[in-house]
Parts: sequence; structure tokens; C-alpha cells
Amino acid sequence: MSDPCGTRDRILAVARSQFAQNGYHGTSMDAIVKEIGLSKGALYWHFEGKSDLFAAVLAREVDRMIHSHVEASRGEGQDVRAFVTLRGERTIEMLWEDREMRLLFFTLFIERLRGGQEGRELSQVAGDLLEVIQEKLWPVAREVFPAFRHREAYQKMLTTLRFLMNGIIMELGFSLDLDSAREYWRFAIGRFEFQSEGFK
Repeated sequence: MSDPCGTRDRILAVARSQFAQNGYHGTSMDAIVKEIGLSKGALYWHFEGKSDLFAAVLAREVDRMIHSHVEASRGEGQDVRAFVTLRGERTIEMLWEDREMRLLFFTLFIERLRGGQEGRELSQVAGDLLEVIQEKLWPVAREVFPAFRHREAYQKMLTTLRFLMNGIIMELGFSLDLDSAREYWRFAIGRFEFQSEGFK
């Protein structure tokens, strides 16, 4: 009996490891097919090409992170600062504990900087993922903070926090260990002036 869902999961698992360890350019569809033991036709039945496969791998990573935040947020009656601090620390911990996840996001940063057709395609992937994140976390923000009504302020807040988090992620494992990364996150969030509709 065929198992298309199981096959897709196997492809994503192998692709995740290869993209993380070898980078985008160092990973080939042939190598993925060889490791899994599939035909090329089976691989291309699930994914149109390498950029599509990489996008699917990243989308699954984002889903994992969002699920973690959504589940942890249920029933939390915290103020905005405490919520953002804890959720940011959890993101840092996930990336610290999962080196492959961290490498995947490094790979995305690098390929976007390279430019060219693939860089443009992956920039579009990144943009699509950000829209998914904003859409999925908006209901969480409304549930945790009923007074948080303004969508534009929410998007600006999320974008600013993403820029801050990206800087920490880029140094994670280099100049920053886990404790230092959490400390800098707390330091930065402690200096934002949060309001019910967002922050200044």
C-alpha cells in the first residue's frame, strides 16, 4: 500500500539534514533521492524543485515554532512585556537546542544575500513565511491581549522584534552562548515602552 504522507515526511527529514549540513547550493536532488532510495519521479511528484523543497522544509520549521508559542500562550494572562520576553527566550532555546534548525535559517540568510534568480526565489519564500507567521500569531495576540486591537501596530511590533531576534540568532553559538543570548533579549525587551496597542 502506498504511503504518500510518509514518503513526503521522509523526504522532508532527509532534505532538512542535507540543507542544514551542506547549504542550499551544496544540496542536490540527486543526493536526496539516493539517501532515501526513491526514484526522481517520486521526489518530483511531491515537490516541483529544490527551491520548493527548501520552502517546504522551512515552512515545517516555522510551524513547529508557531505551535510551540501558541500552545504555551494558552491561558497566559501576562502583560505584553512578560509575554514577549518569555516567547523570545523560548525561540532562542529552540534554536540553541536544534542546531539544524539554526543552520537552515543561516542558509536562508546567505542565499538571499547571494542574489540572482535563486536569491530572489528564496526572498519570496522568506516573505511568504513572514506572512504566515503574522497571520497565525495575530489570533494569539488578540487572545492574550484583548486590548491589542490595531493590526498595523502589531505588524510593526512583530517586525521590530524579528530584526532584534535575527541579530541574536546570527551570533548564537559564536559570540553568544544560550545564557548570554537570553540575557541580551531580556535587556532589549526591558527597554521597549510597551502600550496596550503596541509599543513606541
